[in-house]
Amino acid sequence: MGTFAEKLRGLRRARGMSLRTMATELTAMGEPISHTAIAKWESMEGEDRDRLPKRAGIAAIAKLFNVKPSWLLADIYATTMVSKTAREGKLTDIELLTDEEFELLIKLKNQFLKTRRNEHSGYIKPVEK
Repeated sequence: MGTFAEKLRGLRRARGMSLRTMATELTAMGEPISHTAIAKWESMEGEDRDRLPKRAGIAAIAKLFNVKPSWLLADIYATTMVSKTAREGKLTDIELLTDEEFELLIKLKNQFLKTRRNEHSGYIKPVEK
């Protein structure tokens, strides 16, 4: 198994699940995904070949099959990423975050960077009364 489509199809078939059963289980987990969407991801043909599930969908699929999201997407990242730094290696499970959690993480990162820029520029925030 190499590509996302092959891994998804292989995991589903290894469990003896139909497309509809998989869709029902994902929906029961709180991530409503249709059987037609799963079929498109498994075929990855034509204009659908570049379409992937959203982060929450990847996380739900990984949880359903007890695999890491990074494993599911390894072939996609392998073609787009040349090398990983030590810090990037610590983010392999970031796909498990919900969209809301991910946005909070981004806001926190941006606040840290903004604070650092202000500290290095000599800017002193006025004291509020």
